[in-house]
Amino acid sequence: MTQPSWLRFLPNGLKRRLSGRPKLWAILQNSGWLLMDRMVRLVLGLMIGAWVARYLGPAQYGELVYALAYIAIFQAIASLGLDGTVVREITNNRDSAHTILGTVFALRLGIGFLCWIVAIASMAWINGPDDQSVVLTALAGSSLVFQAADAIDLWFQSQSQSRRTVLAKLVAYAISSGIKVVLILNEAPLVAFAAVIVIDGLTAAFGLAVAYKRLPCDNRWQRTYSTACSLLSESWSFIVAGLSVMIYMRIDQIMIKEMLGPKELGIYAAVLPLATLWQFIPMLLNTSLAPFVAQKKMEGEKAYWDTLQKLFKIYALLGWIVCIPTVLFSHMAISVLYGDEYKDGAIVLCIYVFTNIAINMGVAQGLWLLNERKPIVNLMKTLIGAVIAIIGNWLVIPYWGLNGVAMVAVMAMLTSAIFSNYFFSKDILFLQIKSLFFVK
Repeated sequence: MTQPSWLRFLPNGLKRRLSGRPKLWAILQNSGWLLMDRMVRLVLGLMIGAWVARYLGPAQYGELVYALAYIAIFQAIASLGLDGTVVREITNNRDSAHTILGTVFALRLGIGFLCWIVAIASMAWINGPDDQSVVLTALAGSSLVFQAADAIDLWFQSQSQSRRTVLAKLVAYAISSGIKVVLILNEAPLVAFAAVIVIDGLTAAFGLAVAYKRLPCDNRWQRTYSTACSLLSESWSFIVAGLSVMIYMRIDQIMIKEMLGPKELGIYAAVLPLATLWQFIPMLLNTSLAPFVAQKKMEGEKAYWDTLQKLFKIYALLGWIVCIPTVLFSHMAISVLYGDEYKDGAIVLCIYVFTNIAINMGVAQGLWLLNERKPIVNLMKTLIGAVIAIIGNWLVIPYWGLNGVAMVAVMAMLTSAIFSNYFFSKDILFLQIKSLFFVK
């Protein structure tokens, strides 16, 4: 691998440490592209999303969010939980890449199409075939089919070439964002914004196909029954876990629409990006810290637990840094970005932002789960969160409205990430509590 040009801009000491380490260059470049992708999407998503919400108004925006939340549950199934397994298998055995990729593409295409049809049919059954939500689901749900092209992304990940995926998807995202601006300026109807999702999915799939032509695997893709069985036998727990996470992350939005109406859902959904804006940081940190924690585990239990203690404190600090300013400036942020129609979302934001504390603690524990090889514990924790979210929202929505939904979200995530460790690992539970209050 040719020495990257950005090395010459680094301080001499750091440059010497990186010199002659092509694998580390690849990891840094790959992470850099992923970080850039996240940052661009955050900025565009927040600004364009706020503009769309302001233009449509809470009621229409709520209708769109309802369809997207419903589709997201099917998306957890359509992805088949295969990402990590596929990347690992291709990395370990590049000669089988064409068979793995062909099989994954076929599986996701078939399951994605089936999920799309089921989503449309079930939405028609719930709300009636003439309801606008059916049309919105039919349009936005096409993403379930287009995500089969993400098999190409898994190939690029295995080759530390995520920049190709980032470029393809950022171009698609920029095009769809530009179209949304044009729609707003031309006072387009709600259904046009759902149609943009079709364009985004189709453009991203086309971009990935073009990128793949420049870096293909060695052989033409093939699909085999044995490969499908092998992959699915390992991924079932990830499918259930992903579905559980998606349920307790989205079920509140579906229940708000059904129990309070689209206007209230529009207000609730509009403020969530402000609360979840920085949640990608601990997840990116985990990617970089995983090898370091694994090394400490090999050195011995004391070094391992000392490292975990420090990491939990860092993640707790990051959570508080996000929560406190958001609470202080929530009313001003809502007013500037969304206007008076969404002012009731300020209190929701003040409550919901504390999910960052739970998520940071859960992400930090992910390093422990990985090194202790406890995927079933992760599955059980997400199931607990899903159950609390469903029962809690059913109980509190009629009495406390949107504020109650936000409180249930915080409680579900705190229970899933922290309190459930009373049953799974009391050592981790005590470590999390001490970290949150900076107790030695």
